[in-house]
Amino acid sequence: MSSLKFKRVAKFVLVALALVSMPRVAQLQEKFEGDFWNSGEHFQTEGKVVPVAEDGIHDPTNDAVRVLQEPVEAMADFPRDNSGVIDWVKTLDEGLISPRASKLGDEEMHAVDFDVIFKNTQSMPYVRYPHKQHTEWLTCENCHPQIFLPQIGGNPVTMSAIMQGEYCGVCHGKVAFPPSKNCGRCHSVPRENPGLR
Repeated sequence: MSSLKFKRVAKFVLVALALVSMPRVAQLQEKFEGDFWNSGEHFQTEGKVVPVAEDGIHDPTNDAVRVLQEPVEAMADFPRDNSGVIDWVKTLDEGLISPRASKLGDEEMHAVDFDVIFKNTQSMPYVRYPHKQHTEWLTCENCHPQIFLPQIGGNPVTMSAIMQGEYCGVCHGKVAFPPSKNCGRCHSVPRENPGLR
């Protein structure tokens, strides 16, 4: 995410927080002036121990932060990939989490098993997007149509857009493995012809 774009987002967040908690705005203003993007690393993506009261998401003046379980405790036994990032698919497969299709748990998950192959990857291997691993714990409405239009060629996905928090970057780099690590997890399909563009 460019520094200018991030500062615009940061100012928007500060205005929104001003409506909720004036003391919190002063605290976060200091963080936004520095390199907040790097200080916002969390246990599930970077292995850093960031207390809930200091994560830049929760209001440390709210009494709820004292009763919330710390992520480092909640995710202590979750499997990690070779770069130290939580492997959510393995975590689900091992039964360590049990996602619900609705807030009340009164709906069923409906996993769909098909892949989408993205070929606009320049010289990199093609990207395989596995619906099964995503729909085992996310409903279709999590992504469609707000993040991805469900049509062939309807989404001009680029690494730049992903790194700026769009498309896959809505989740990846926040709660799922960062797009800047383990390129082969996505770029997993060999190109038929390396010179093909």
